[in-house]
Amino acid sequence: MANSSLPQEQKMYDTALNLIGVIAKVPLVKVDREQFLRQQFANSPYLEEILLLGPQSVYTPKALEKKARAIVRSNTNKTSAVSFATGLPANPFVMVPAAGADVAQYFGFALHMAQQIAYLFGEDELFTNGGELTEEAKVRVIAYLGVMCGAAGAGNLIVQTSRVVGQNVGKKVAGQALTKTTWYPLVKKIGVLLGQKITKKTVEKTISKAVPLLGGVVSGGLTFATFRSMGFRLTDEFFKLVTGEDQEEMELNPEFLASIVDVDGPNHRRR
Repeated sequence: MANSSLPQEQKMYDTALNLIGVIAKVPLVKVDREQFLRQQFANSPYLEEILLLGPQSVYTPKALEKKARAIVRSNTNKTSAVSFATGLPANPFVMVPAAGADVAQYFGFALHMAQQIAYLFGEDELFTNGGELTEEAKVRVIAYLGVMCGAAGAGNLIVQTSRVVGQNVGKKVAGQALTKTTWYPLVKKIGVLLGQKITKKTVEKTISKAVPLLGGVVSGGLTFATFRSMGFRLTDEFFKLVTGEDQEEMELNPEFLASIVDVDGPNHRRR
């Protein structure tokens, strides 16, 4: 039974990779790290340190989180306005079969915002090598979009690929195909979930376009409701990363913790 699901999983994974390939070619999706940081910290006396080492080396995680959330709100407002405009069919009586383009636009905006958040928290330039996505960059894109879409394990992938935690990912994947990297199983799993989200979003966009005038309102509403939460998810993940919070360990109920100490002794820890 498990084998029968493999073709569908591969289809979802290919959907995610294909979309990433499409949006990566759009110039407006790309964020120049240095230009962005110069704009955000134009009045800072520590601009050179920020450009060289990242904002996280100068400012507290809380200060960066506040700035990231402001950026998310700004991106959300801009994206909703565009989505409202494109949600209106050219002919009110004919459903426009352009859901695929709309979805690409939606995730293109998401990747644009993801770069801004990542750069705030000290990550390296995403688009290098003449503006192309390297294998390492593809992993980072899958991780970013995966977190934004709520895919389980995507946060762990960000930790593994992050410059902030000292991983020299570029050398690890240099000259390797994505399928040969050690974390490919996790990348594949997140990519499948991302493909499912993309497919679901395509259906939502198609339905919204089927309603003549209301279509624009529905499209913009869907964007505003989901886009902001996507940005906040990624912000929260990077905040955990730079503060060193354990993303896997959950805080125990004090009463339960006391019962463990009583029964098993003060030095016992149950995993």
